[in-house]
Amino acid sequence: MRFAWSTLVSIIAWMLLTGRLVIECKESCFYVILTYCNWTDDRPRFVVNMTFSNQTGIGSITTINEEIASPVSRILIVQRSGKEKSRTIYNASTRLCDLQNVFNSVPLFKPAKDSVLKQSNYTMSCPLTKGTYAMNNMRINPKNPLLSLLYQPKHYFMVKGGLYEELPRGRMRPLSTYFMRGKVIKRSCGANE
Repeated sequence: MRFAWSTLVSIIAWMLLTGRLVIECKESCFYVILTYCNWTDDRPRFVVNMTFSNQTGIGSITTINEEIASPVSRILIVQRSGKEKSRTIYNASTRLCDLQNVFNSVPLFKPAKDSVLKQSNYTMSCPLTKGTYAMNNMRINPKNPLLSLLYQPKHYFMVKGGLYEELPRGRMRPLSTYFMRGKVIKRSCGANE
């Protein structure tokens, strides 16, 4: 089966962000401090209520009131400081229906899919069906190698993304967008765990 490299990169990034792919760090752990967060949604079709907390992570309740035939996920992670040019860490756009086919056909990715479904009641069905979906306390593992990559004492990061509906002629309609700004701090492991 053929699939885009961006899909593979999206899966690996998801595994890194959720701690499913962890490279041990013996001396230091990295923690995220969010300094600004916001989101939009396409009410009443697609309603998202998000909670952000430095202590407990990110949670959301998403209510889909109308079936979404062709959902597309986008994410951009940028790092910058006050004086330097920004650096793109990750930039991808993936059709969720394509992502589901990869999860279902590649045995290596099945545990990641199963883990997401255990932590929430989100569906991997395509199209996205009507319903209410919840995710509570999604946290980034402090030993996550992506955090060590983002760690720069005088830098901050921005994460911008969303879920879109692909319309005819390649147009995209935003269903929900999000923006987060924060900093990664370094501490000895166990200090905040």
